[in-house]
Amino acid sequence: MFHGIFMFVGIRGRLELDGPAPAEPAKVTAVRTTADGTRGLAAAEVAADGTFTVLDVPDAVGSATYTLSFLGDITHRPAEDVSITVDVAKAPTSIALTAPQEASMSGGVEITGKLTAQGRALPAAVTLFVRRTDRLGSGSLSSVPVAADGTFTVNDMPRARRDVTYTVSYEGDDLHTGSSASATVYVTR
Repeated sequence: MFHGIFMFVGIRGRLELDGPAPAEPAKVTAVRTTADGTRGLAAAEVAADGTFTVLDVPDAVGSATYTLSFLGDITHRPAEDVSITVDVAKAPTSIALTAPQEASMSGGVEITGKLTAQGRALPAAVTLFVRRTDRLGSGSLSSVPVAADGTFTVNDMPRARRDVTYTVSYEGDDLHTGSSASATVYVTR
């Protein structure tokens, strides 16, 4: 059985051995083949009940074929290789915002947030786009840099009173989907 979910692949299986259990836990090896080439993965240890899980975080989207092998041991012959192909999609991202319920035009608005991603780490120097919508219309604010831990801060001096909505967006990259989140702040004088 396998799961191919957004830049994280887990292949679970069972190795059935004829004869006595080996003194050391058996290991299943795996190789990932993509359009970019072939790469060996860390061997998966086989549990006493024969189950194992091979984990991988691919470095590209597209079709990936995993070939699993048991090379045998002193008392067991090698098993026939098994191959399975999965389609690897971009990993999802999400943005969480923390905003005040109310702020003033003179004091400004500060919104903090965090960009998180599954799969491979986000690239360095990620920036987020910020859009402000108020009763006077909508427009883009300065881009906001994301720290190495995914945190960021949006600071703005609102131009109008009442509800002001801030939308923070990440456009995505080669390995991650884009995402956005919004927060509405009631602005007073």
